[in-house]
Amino acid sequence: MERPPANVRPAWWLKPVNGLLAPFEGRFGGEGSFDAALRAASSRSGLPWPPDEPFLSGMKVLHDAWQAAPDLTPLGRFSLQTEIRRRLERRLRMLHLLDARPEIAAQTVDRPVFITGLPRTGTTFAHGLLARHVRGRAPMLWELLNPVPDTGRPGERKVSRRERLAAARTQVRGTHAAGPGFGAIHPMHPLEPEECIFLLPHGLNSHILAHVPDYRAWLERRDATPDYVYLKQQLQALQWGRPARRWVLKSPWHLSNVDVLLSVFPDAVVVLTDRDPARAMASWASMTEAGRRLHCHGADPRQIGREWVDIWAGAAESARRVRAGQGPGRFLDLPYDELTSDPLGAAERVWQSLGEEFDPESRARTLAYTRRDRRESPGGHKYGLGRYGLTAEEVRAAFGPDPTGSAAALAHDGA
Repeated sequence: MERPPANVRPAWWLKPVNGLLAPFEGRFGGEGSFDAALRAASSRSGLPWPPDEPFLSGMKVLHDAWQAAPDLTPLGRFSLQTEIRRRLERRLRMLHLLDARPEIAAQTVDRPVFITGLPRTGTTFAHGLLARHVRGRAPMLWELLNPVPDTGRPGERKVSRRERLAAARTQVRGTHAAGPGFGAIHPMHPLEPEECIFLLPHGLNSHILAHVPDYRAWLERRDATPDYVYLKQQLQALQWGRPARRWVLKSPWHLSNVDVLLSVFPDAVVVLTDRDPARAMASWASMTEAGRRLHCHGADPRQIGREWVDIWAGAAESARRVRAGQGPGRFLDLPYDELTSDPLGAAERVWQSLGEEFDPESRARTLAYTRRDRRESPGGHKYGLGRYGLTAEEVRAAFGPDPTGSAAALAHDGA
């Protein structure tokens, strides 16, 4: 099989370590491992589990799908089991916080800004750019990994800010050590804004790490409203006791759930990025292959290409339908070409469209961000559609001439 590009090759040491761990692989998963994760979440937090259906049932669906993936490495199995435990611990702490402080759930999440669009269309850069406004606030990676403040409940194991920062640093260093080229694909830093997908318990991002088609089918027929209610609760926890600012949030994964997002956040504004889907899908397939190879014995590039074009074309079509039924002002367009050629002007246009003054301090902070070098690897990210069995013509045909619905929306708004 063709050797993968440097960006998607795992570190040399993963193979011998997986070989050493193979005899003990059964300890990382299998029968009883979900109950073990429940116990671990309770033990680490010092908090007991209250009744929590259907959240736990849904989390078990993901757990079982990951554990059933036939090509997981021992390290991959351990990593995914650890991720299940993290999500359970976060949920347990959140339940106790809301019980101890019910006033948190009454807070207003005022006019949040959600940046979404096809992946690899500039959403990360747009997020960092718009987050520099003095009225905006984007969650940092360290906050997303541990968003729930201490509840003060008896027996609770408190987690200091220093511990939360250290945990985020450890996770980032581990990712970069296992996948040396990953920083060129998606730079991550504990003190930088990151995707709010970390606050959603479910999503097709879980399908990157291992091929779980049954989980994908389960997601596609499921109502995502409880996930977005939970997202709102965690944002309320993060803003509790702090000065009020507008949340600036980002994830391509919102694209398939824009209707749910707007029902849970009725005064939200959605900023849609746009780029040639052929370029976006080539970059996305490369990122997916990198994630898959960190957790699995191998990855089929052509299967990745075919499947994800189908997934993202469906998400884009869903967003187009939702947008067509909304009034002016609910969606703003941020094309990739404008974002990269005139980022300061793009930020000013978006914030003024959001009804906020682009004051001198916001301008200076935004300009400073545009001048930073965010690359983690001087070699850059290398990718191409051919490796994934796709052509530019096929991809563009799958998405149509207007993936985000911008042309139709502009015509509607001007009517």
